[in-house]
Amino acid sequence: MDFMALVRLAGGIMFTPLSDDVLMMGHVALRLREGIHPILIWLAAWPVFFIAFTWFYLLARFFREIPLVKRFMKSKFLEQAESILERRGLWAIGLSFFLPGVRHPIHYVAGLLGYPLPRYLAMTFAAAGLYTGLWTFLIVRIGEAVTWSELWMWLTQNPSMVLLILAVLLTVVVSSLVHAKRRQRIKKEESYVTE
Repeated sequence: MDFMALVRLAGGIMFTPLSDDVLMMGHVALRLREGIHPILIWLAAWPVFFIAFTWFYLLARFFREIPLVKRFMKSKFLEQAESILERRGLWAIGLSFFLPGVRHPIHYVAGLLGYPLPRYLAMTFAAAGLYTGLWTFLIVRIGEAVTWSELWMWLTQNPSMVLLILAVLLTVVVSSLVHAKRRQRIKKEESYVTE
């Protein structure tokens, strides 16, 4: 696969006003025309989207540290926004990939309001994979359909990819469970303190 095509895709996501959906559709269609297998297209686009959206978060996180911006971060409205982001931020970040118009702003807001980096990275990684996978599947189905037998043949020839996908899914599930238990423990400790 052409490395520069991935760089152009990342640049398009980060620096152009074009819709990410249009960029992804064009990228998949061009790579299919080059004869690249759809799973390889998906696995190459996944980290590109993950890195591009992490860029939005880190850029906003950087601006949060500027003294002039810090002064404006003290408002009551932003404290309420931080509270909402703390409660619903994980799902908002994940769903933002599928909601045009709020896809980029939610990632900027998460960085600006200091959403915890490990949770942000875990959800962005999972959502970017799902987003790029769905677009790849849709474009393949619209154009050149991949049959289940072709998919099975590719998976049997590349068993390490199956293990990689399962490892990623298992990591996301385990980290979500650990996070949920930790959150419950913190809530119990807070309830004991307030009693």
